[in-house]
Amino acid sequence: MILKKLFNLNEYLYKNIVDDQLEVSGLTFDSRLVRPGYGFFAFHGTNTDGHLFIENAIDQGAVVIVYSDPHFSFPTHRKVSWIRVDDGRKTMAEAADRFYGYPSRKMRLFGVTGTNGKTSTCFFLRNILEEAGNACGLMTTPKNIIGPDIYEAINTTEESLQIQACLQSMLDKGIRQAVLEVSSHGLALGRVEGLLFDAAVVTNLVAEHLEFHKSFDHYFTSKKKLIEMVEHNNQKPYPRLVVINGDDENCRKIAAESHLPLLTFGLQPDNDVTAEEVEYSIERTKMVVKTPWGKGAVQLFLPGHHAVYNALAAAATASFFGIEMEKIVQALQTTHRVPGRWEIVNAGQSFMVIVDFAHNWHGLDNILSFIKRMIPGKVITVFGCGGERDRNKRPMMGETVARWSDVCIVTSDNPRHEDPRQTAEDAMRGVNQCKKEIPVISRIILDRRDAIAYAFSLAQTGDVVFLAGKGPERYQVYHDRTICHNDYDVAFKLLKERNS
Repeated sequence: MILKKLFNLNEYLYKNIVDDQLEVSGLTFDSRLVRPGYGFFAFHGTNTDGHLFIENAIDQGAVVIVYSDPHFSFPTHRKVSWIRVDDGRKTMAEAADRFYGYPSRKMRLFGVTGTNGKTSTCFFLRNILEEAGNACGLMTTPKNIIGPDIYEAINTTEESLQIQACLQSMLDKGIRQAVLEVSSHGLALGRVEGLLFDAAVVTNLVAEHLEFHKSFDHYFTSKKKLIEMVEHNNQKPYPRLVVINGDDENCRKIAAESHLPLLTFGLQPDNDVTAEEVEYSIERTKMVVKTPWGKGAVQLFLPGHHAVYNALAAAATASFFGIEMEKIVQALQTTHRVPGRWEIVNAGQSFMVIVDFAHNWHGLDNILSFIKRMIPGKVITVFGCGGERDRNKRPMMGETVARWSDVCIVTSDNPRHEDPRQTAEDAMRGVNQCKKEIPVISRIILDRRDAIAYAFSLAQTGDVVFLAGKGPERYQVYHDRTICHNDYDVAFKLLKERNS
């Protein structure tokens, strides 16, 4: 695309354009990916500053540089066009939308947000849409699916360049709808800027990521933006919809000002979509899904009431868009696995091992309370708290784990540049604050593999070892290195060694 079409050059006060008819062959914000003819976006990131790599980008062949720091002294001796903008990420999102031909205008887009349950809801919804005969793309925390191609995701919500490229790739493969997991970071940082969402699904809302948002109000406002984006989308022929957890007060508040069609889901009978005759077990859940368009008996292979909520969210969305209950039931029943969510590790051991992504007090409370009710043996939980993340939630996580566990092993979970001992001790404060009739047994073991092995050494027939926090993640991030680590793989290998 020529430079003049890629950017509205009249908008920018500070710029130097060598040739506005120059062909721009690609876009990136990573200088290592720059190729001759590329445009390079430099902005302040979480871990580094893109302005530091502008010279590298030019050396690699970048023909236009977009940057945002007013104090940056641009190397004017370099023969390259440059533009200074107020918001680098927003400009990148707008440029990416143009570069890839506005793909979201040509397809139906479902956005799923909330504190917990986003990924499972996305998998449920995509499976329903595919069961109904409609090819559907997927972009979530563990993976992106474009037809037969599966890619490991970098962020819950990718940067705008990746999103637009993925959507265009879907269109190229004949896929005309997609389900996107939309994080508060993705909304606040403008990663989804320019996308035309047709439906917004909100699973639940509790305080999270306050190390970034600083307040629940900012977190709430960021999430609300997804609904506002659906409201502003009046350029497509599809009906628009907001779906919320009607049992969650914050979800009701977030949709209170919306004028779009609204569906509520939940376990309370006053919701539009609800569940009846619910029967829980440790490995599955039976229920009857009731909607304004009919009802159907379902057997879920993801247990717990949190799984019921996620399934209801997907069923509500699909029902509104005309998918028959028979198709919804079939798709929900054949969703056997969501990466890193309630993955049972079975290597022939006499106790149960469950891997799950639960990484905040709300998610831990949902799952551990369910496990405690359902199993006769001990609950042994291995968990950690993310380094350089909200310190205030660590004692809350510790207290929650201690309340529902018999044994609590605090370990590391991506320490990053923070001392892992510090994160563990913050969590242990909450563990020690938990008062109950039989005190929890607790211990800090910073090496995560050793912590899992120790948990297995304590487990007996009928017990459950719950490995929380990392779910599908395949790495452990330290300040000076990144090592391979996946809870499922480590657990399976340790169990096989015990049995050999």
